[in-house]
Amino acid sequence: MQMVRIKFADRAKEAQGFVALAKRLKVLCFPNNTYEFAKSGLKILDQLGIAYEVLTEEGFDGACHALRNPAASKV
Repeated sequence: MQMVRIKFADRAKEAQGFVALAKRLKVLCFPNNTYEFAKSGLKILDQLGIAYEVLTEEGFDGACHALRNPAASKV
């Protein structure tokens, strides 16, 4: 499964986007208002017209590694 890490372009729409995603998918929240979820969730944001910036794309294993060992994932 491909995971994406995003940051919402509009802070005013961030809550709406997060709730829409959380109703349908598992969403991981990271510092600096970044969120990670399955790539299929981008369609939800597109349908709602909520702007976002994709920061990274990675496989599910990479996302799990970042959660378990955040200090090492920054290297």
